[in-house]
Amino acid sequence: MIKIASVSLWLLIAGIAQAGDEDACTPAEDPSRIVVAGGSIAEMLYSLDAGGLIVAVDSTANYLPESKDLPSVGYVRNLSAEGILALKPSLILGEHDMGPAEVLSQISSVEVEVKRIEERHSTQGIVDKFVCIARVLDKEDAAREILASQFSDTVTSLEKANVLSADLPRAALILNFVDNQPIVAGANTSGDGLLRMAGAKNIFSDIEGWKPLSRELLIAANPEHLVVTERALKSIGGLEGMLSDPLLAATEALNADNVHVYAGMSLLGFGLQTLEVALSLKEAIE
Repeated sequence: MIKIASVSLWLLIAGIAQAGDEDACTPAEDPSRIVVAGGSIAEMLYSLDAGGLIVAVDSTANYLPESKDLPSVGYVRNLSAEGILALKPSLILGEHDMGPAEVLSQISSVEVEVKRIEERHSTQGIVDKFVCIARVLDKEDAAREILASQFSDTVTSLEKANVLSADLPRAALILNFVDNQPIVAGANTSGDGLLRMAGAKNIFSDIEGWKPLSRELLIAANPEHLVVTERALKSIGGLEGMLSDPLLAATEALNADNVHVYAGMSLLGFGLQTLEVALSLKEAIE
C-alpha cells in the first residue's frame, strides 16, 4: 500500500506544469530578502526551512505563528508600494491575485523581481504550487522529499476521493454570516475546490462565486453536511446559535450533527495545511 501511494504521488509530481507567469517557477535572481503576499506561500516557505529569507508578509499570513513578529505589508489584494520598497526586498513572491496592478508595476519599475504564483483549487494544484515555490528557491529536491515523506498517503487518499459519483455526500461551505445570512461557496471558489477535494458534492455549484444566501434557500437545499469557518461559527453565536435558529436547525446537517468547523486559512488557503484539512473532512463525511 505504501509503495502504491508513493508511486501515485510521484506521478503527480512528474506531471507538474509551470504555475503562473511563464517564468514564475524559475529560480529567483536573488531570494535573500522576500516579501510574501499570500499566507499559503509563507506557509510553504517555512516548510522548506526558508523562513529566514522572509522580511515581511501580508495579513493573510496571520494564522502562522512563525510570522507574528514580521512587518505586515497590508492585504494581498491591496498592497502598498511604499511600504514594500522601504523594506528593500530582493523578491516579491505572491499569490496570483495580489495587487493592485499599479503597485506591482511601480515595484517592477525599480527592478525588484516579482513572481506571481498560480493557485488552482485541487490536490494537484497544491502540489504544483509547492514545487513551483521550491524551484524559485532552488529547493526542488527538498520539496519532493517533504511531499514523499509527509504527504504521500494524504495525496493518494484525496485523489481517490476526487471521483465523480451520484452518491457523493451533499455539502455546503459557509465562509461567514452577515446579518444572519450565510455567505456560501459557489462554483470557481476555493470553497468549491475544497469540497471536491474531500469527495463531497457542493450543493451550490450552480451559482458563481461567494454569494449571500437566504436561510430559506439553505433549508430548501438541505445539505447533509455543513463546512463552516471558525469565524462564521463565532459570528452566529457558536453551534448553540445555529441550533437556536429554527431555520438552520431544520437542516439535515444540524439534525445529524454534521457541522465541520475549520480555521479559515487552513481550510481555504490552499497551502499544505489544506491537504490535511481536506483529508480530515473526507474522513468525517464518509
